[in-house]
Amino acid sequence: MPHIPAVLDDHLASLDLSWKGYRERGSFDDFVEFALAINSVAEHLATLKLPGLLRQCQGLESTAISLFGHRDSHPVEDTQRRALERQIDTLVRSIDLARPPAAHGKSRRSAPIGAAAGEWIKPHSAWMVCDSGLPWAGGLREQLEFFGFQMTRFGWRDAAPAQDSPLAILCMPGPGGYGPTHLDTIRCLREAHPASQIFCLAAEQTLATLVDLLRVGADVTIEGDAQTASVIERMLDLLQARDRAPYRVLVVEDSATAAAMVRRALTRQDIDSDAIDDPRGLLEAVARYQPDLVLMDMYMPHCTGVEATRVLRQVAAYQSLPVVYLSSEQDVAMQIEALRLGGDQFLTKPFNPVLLAAVVKNKIERFREMQRSSRHDSLTGLFNHSAIKSLLKQMLLAGSAEAPQLCVAMIDIDHFKAVNDTYGHPVGDQVIRSLAWLLKGRLRTSDLIGRYGGEEFMVVLPGVAPEQARVVLERIREDFATLPHAHAEGALFTTFSAGLACCAAADASAELVTRCADDALLEAKRLGRNRIETGVF
Repeated sequence: MPHIPAVLDDHLASLDLSWKGYRERGSFDDFVEFALAINSVAEHLATLKLPGLLRQCQGLESTAISLFGHRDSHPVEDTQRRALERQIDTLVRSIDLARPPAAHGKSRRSAPIGAAAGEWIKPHSAWMVCDSGLPWAGGLREQLEFFGFQMTRFGWRDAAPAQDSPLAILCMPGPGGYGPTHLDTIRCLREAHPASQIFCLAAEQTLATLVDLLRVGADVTIEGDAQTASVIERMLDLLQARDRAPYRVLVVEDSATAAAMVRRALTRQDIDSDAIDDPRGLLEAVARYQPDLVLMDMYMPHCTGVEATRVLRQVAAYQSLPVVYLSSEQDVAMQIEALRLGGDQFLTKPFNPVLLAAVVKNKIERFREMQRSSRHDSLTGLFNHSAIKSLLKQMLLAGSAEAPQLCVAMIDIDHFKAVNDTYGHPVGDQVIRSLAWLLKGRLRTSDLIGRYGGEEFMVVLPGVAPEQARVVLERIREDFATLPHAHAEGALFTTFSAGLACCAAADASAELVTRCADDALLEAKRLGRNRIETGVF
C-alpha cells in the first residue's frame, strides 16, 4: 500500500482552498492560484511514483489549462465548473482509496530516525499476474521475496485478490504475448488500483503492442531479454522513492517588485528561492546559495544579464547551471543572441506563472538528471566513490540536531577475485549488483549507500546507535550469504565482511571515521571473513 505523506495532504488542502476561492469570487487571479495548486499536487504524485493518480491529476490540469483563457473569460460557465468539480472529486476519492484503512482521514508520518531495528523491516506487497507453468515466473517471484516483497500470484482469468492495492503489479503473458484478454485485465487492474505501478513483462517491442499496453494503463514495459534484473532494479527503485531536495532558484532582478512577484509564483510551487538586486554579486550568491537554476533579468544597472551569464560560464562548476532570462525584450534577434551567449531559455514579461513554473521545473529536472549521471555508479545505480565521500563530509559538517550520531560501514565481498577468475566478470558484476539491491531493499531512504570501488561499498547510517547499526548489518550479512547467484552451471554463494565505526556527527571528520571503519574491515578479514567488526574511534 503506498505511503501518502502529510505534505501531499497539505497540497490537497491548498487545492481545495484555491477552488473554493475561485467558486466564491470567480476572478482570473483565483483561477491562476487554482491551476498552480493542481500542478503542485501533480508534482508530488510524480515524486511519490503514483502513476495512476498522476494521470488523473494531469487530466484535471489539462482541463484547467484549456479554460485558462484571459481575464474576461472568468468566471467559467456553470457546465465547465461542474466538470472541474467532478474531476477534483474523482481525484480526491482515488487518493483516499489508495491509503491504508488506518490512514483514512489522517496523515501518516514515518517513524523517527532513532526507531527500533524493525524500522528496516519493510515488507511491500506485489502481485504477479501469470498463468501457472510459466518457466521463469517462479524464479523471479523467489528473488523478489528474498528482497523483501510479499508476492501474490493469480491467473489472467482469476479474480484479483481482495486486498489493499499493492506497490506494483507484474503482468506476464504466455508465449503468444498480450492479447485482448490480457489487455482487458490490465485495464481493470488499472481502474481498481490507480496508485499501483503496473509492469508489463515480456512485451514485444513493437509500436502497436506498446501503444496498446500504455493505453490500458501500463506504466513500464520490459522486453524479455534480461528482464529479471531489470524488474528487480525497478522494483527496488520504487522503495527508494523519497522526497527530493527542494528546487532552488536564484532570482537576479534589480526591481524589488518584479523579484517579489517571481518569488511568490515559485513559492506557490514549493520552489525555494533567493534574490539579489545587483548582478555584481552573482558569483558570491551562487557559491553561497547553490541554486539549481538562475532566473536572470536582461537589463540591469552595472551590467546586462547576458554579460553576467557569460561571466558565470567562465567558472567550470557553473558551466551547466541553467539560466533562464526574464525580460520585456520583444526583439527576436536579441533573444536569440542572448541564448547564443549562454542562456538556456527566454521568457517575456509579464510572465504566465504556470508557464514559468513548468519551465523552471523542466530545466531543473534535466540539470539534476545530468548531475545524477555524474554522481552514480553505472553498474549498481548507487552513489559513486567521490559522491559518497562528499555526502558523508556534508552530513558530518551539518552535525544535524535530529541525527547527532552517525555510523559508517565499509563492506567488502569476500574472495571476489576468485569469483571473477572462476565464473567470469559478468557473474562477478551480478554478485555486485545483488549486494547493491540487497542494501537498497533493506536500508532506510535516509541512509546513504555508495559503491566505494570494485567490490567495496560504503554505508552511512545517520541517527543510529552502534548496537542498532550492528543488528541491521548482521541481518543483511546473513541474508547475503544465503542469496544464490545464478551462472551457466548452477548457482554460487558468497559472503561479505564489514567494518563499522560510529561517532558523534559534530566531533569527527569524514577521513577519520572512514579510516576507522576501514581498519575494522581489515580486522574482520584477518579474523576469517564473513563477519562484522566494530572499530575503536
